[in-house]
Amino acid sequence: GKRMLQDNGSWLRALQQPNVELISEGLTRLDATGIVAASAHYPVDVIVYATGFHATKFLWPIEVIGRHGKRLSEVWGDEPRAYLGITVPEFPNLFCLYGPNTNPVVGSVVFMLECQVDYVVRAIAGLLNGGYAAMECREDVHDAYNERVDAENEQMVWRHPKVHSYYNNRYGRVTTNSPWRLVDYWRMTREPDLDDFVLVTRPQ
Repeated sequence: GKRMLQDNGSWLRALQQPNVELISEGLTRLDATGIVAASAHYPVDVIVYATGFHATKFLWPIEVIGRHGKRLSEVWGDEPRAYLGITVPEFPNLFCLYGPNTNPVVGSVVFMLECQVDYVVRAIAGLLNGGYAAMECREDVHDAYNERVDAENEQMVWRHPKVHSYYNNRYGRVTTNSPWRLVDYWRMTREPDLDDFVLVTRPQ
């Protein structure tokens, strides 16, 4: 469920040095002189944190406000979802790049971004050419897509009960990784279907 370690040997040799100790048990806390693990205290002079990044906090720290004052950060919480990873109901004219479930596990993220940019540009062209003031993804379209995402991710190793990583939220749902092949996602985003949107006519 995780990437294999790619090492030319130097990292593994470093672990074998007499002044290095690999601690595989969980750390419980820090105190004034070091690190406390489940079974021992390790005195240290310096602590370097390398705990990762906010992989599931999409658009953070930008505050996005939608219809009726809804805050996207509150709507998403720990369950970020978007249609095609791009658009969200009740947030008109909002298009995300590299949104929920668009991280390709095999292939290029640049390709995914190119698919998304092309989709967004075509959607905006449809908005302008149709004389509309706003467009927002239909909720039923959004929900059906995300049901498919979850069903596909259920078949992947990331949902194995013993796999825990950045791509799972606290409930075990995969929120970052895409279950689709690149060619599948390309087909989905090749041409936006305006029937997937609620379109607001421009006032005369």
